[in-house]
Amino acid sequence: MTHMPEHSLRRALSVGAYLVASMLALLSPADAQTIPWPGAERAALRLPDSLWNEMLGEVDHRDRRLGYSEEEMTWYGSDRHRLRSIGLLFRDVRTVTRYSGQIATQLVSAAPRAESVVRIGYSLTDVAAARFLPMPDSADLGLDGATPASPIAALRSMAGAGRFDERALSLPLPIQRLVVRLVAGTIEATPWLERALPRARLAGLSGGGLDSLYALAIAPWSEDRLGQPAVRRREAFDLPAAVDRDYLAFASAIALSHLSRALDEYRATPAGATPSLDRPLELSTPIGLVRITGVGRDTITTPAAIAIDLGGDDLWRGRHGVGSIATTPIAMVVDLGGADAYDAAAEAMAIGCGVFGIGIVADLGGDDRYRSRESALGAAWYGTGVLIDHAGDDRYDTDSLWGQGVSHVGVGALIDLAGNDVYTCAQQSQAMGSTLGAGILLDVAGNDQYIARDDGNISELYLGQSVAMSQGCGYGRRADLGDGHSLAGGYGVLVDGAGNDRYHATAWSQGCGYWWGAGFLEDLGGDDTYRNGKYSSGAGAHFAIGLQADLSGNDQYNVGNKAVMNQFQGHARDGSIGISIDGDGDDHYRLVRNCGGSADLGSIGLLWDRRGDDTYEITYAEDTTNVGWANTPALGTATSYPPSNTFRDDLDAVGIFLDGGGRDEYRWDGPAHEVVRPDNGARWRWNRDRRSWGLGLDAEIYPPRP
Repeated sequence: MTHMPEHSLRRALSVGAYLVASMLALLSPADAQTIPWPGAERAALRLPDSLWNEMLGEVDHRDRRLGYSEEEMTWYGSDRHRLRSIGLLFRDVRTVTRYSGQIATQLVSAAPRAESVVRIGYSLTDVAAARFLPMPDSADLGLDGATPASPIAALRSMAGAGRFDERALSLPLPIQRLVVRLVAGTIEATPWLERALPRARLAGLSGGGLDSLYALAIAPWSEDRLGQPAVRRREAFDLPAAVDRDYLAFASAIALSHLSRALDEYRATPAGATPSLDRPLELSTPIGLVRITGVGRDTITTPAAIAIDLGGDDLWRGRHGVGSIATTPIAMVVDLGGADAYDAAAEAMAIGCGVFGIGIVADLGGDDRYRSRESALGAAWYGTGVLIDHAGDDRYDTDSLWGQGVSHVGVGALIDLAGNDVYTCAQQSQAMGSTLGAGILLDVAGNDQYIARDDGNISELYLGQSVAMSQGCGYGRRADLGDGHSLAGGYGVLVDGAGNDRYHATAWSQGCGYWWGAGFLEDLGGDDTYRNGKYSSGAGAHFAIGLQADLSGNDQYNVGNKAVMNQFQGHARDGSIGISIDGDGDDHYRLVRNCGGSADLGSIGLLWDRRGDDTYEITYAEDTTNVGWANTPALGTATSYPPSNTFRDDLDAVGIFLDGGGRDEYRWDGPAHEVVRPDNGARWRWNRDRRSWGLGLDAEIYPPRP
């Protein structure tokens, strides 16, 4: 085993206590009190400059950022469609933590307005559009400045020579206004969407039908040769260039802002007694069929451009709220109440899915059940897909993949505003963002459960465990072992605003990044439980970024999880950054090796527990036959490799562990390590070679809770 150089070890032992005292002395009273307790704003979760600079000096980074420059990152290659914002994040670890915190704060604030959530999503993908989009005027109903004598007059005018059901006359005025507002918004947004998605060009690439468009879009992510990505249809890689994402973002904002105004008006003036409808009411409009169902128990199987249900416990079966230029460019479902069931178990593309279009589902109340097979529940393929549920204890199930806030080129968002909810998936779901995409799962409040099933995507490479790529995952297409058409990843952002939550997955989950992707999991309050595995809980690999942050609460990380292996909780590999932060509370961690602020192969790993009386269970099995990856313990460490005579020899691997306050317990299971000896007030410095750095520090930096 390679030991720490003797002179370095003597220095660490002799001056360790002095340096801890020096670090604490560097903190001014203002530094120590910068962050209020508990429940501080996420944006305030930041290490004091004085402490951070001192720590950088200990890992030989004094007077420069802890990160990688653009020039250093270019050595890894320039995969197609790399996002500029992700590229810039590599420059500084602290930028990553601020950026993720700011996004989380913005999303929670924006949650009631889907257009704002989607705008934030597009901004993540380097698209700036509709930033200060004005709301539609309340008087003209959005009809190009015209003020009709009544909403019914507008509906008659829209029908033209088409079908007009006279029963619309009996609808309460708030319902009439709701219908007209949604139709007007779709009319206004459609021309912009048509400019974003040129029908002729896309039809030339795919054949033009919905199923053929979808098959071509998913080909890079579903086809392979001998288990490696390989697609013969070259046109699949031409699709991103055929879509104008700026126009797509603008059209999405217009449609969703009309929806928000319509729902605001409806909630402000409830309809009161609603007439019963013995059969659906159907109206012809310039954007297609509008169908209205009543307050009874309806079973709805046929989609419409706009489908409105007035209440009752309904069953929506099949494809609803699916927007596509091949069928209905913009499709909306609005259900005003009831414990509803949305069943698309037999379908791909459903329930708030945009496939070269905009698909929206809004449910205003009730304990709802959503079930899908794939590409649903806020999913986007070259489009915008939104599912927003306003109230109730809901259940979301994705049997296969690509559900619950997922995007490949565009924005897919699942927004839940209240209730104790359960989210279940197999893989590549629950806030997964791929190429030029932002996948967002935003749950504002409630005691929620996020589950990526253990049998969802079993992999022999991961010793029989499931590869989830879920719960805040930025995911790119690695094709250097296949057809060579690698595609950079996007953003996967899972934000939970409050509640005692449970996160369950195995490999690749809970704030992880893969292949130029960035994945964030932000939990802003509550006593939470995390169970995961390799490359999880703030982890990244292959030039990617992963961050997991829990603002407050007494949390548990992998406690009792005997299957957990390594490479999690602030771990990164191969030109990546992995960050795990816990802001406050008496937390309990289970750690093994290569985790807990540990870096591998030119990467940066950080675990920071800001404050609380914490418990760390560390299992360490010494391997004297291997001095590198397999013999790197947890807590402020980094691997070491023989020289490769490539650019990798010039990149540092830096692992940092910091516990900033509280009386902590370290339960070390295994032989004592000559360097890593965690305890209250302890400090250790790791330096296997000139590019392998680590620092561990347990210190009373922050004041105890009142």
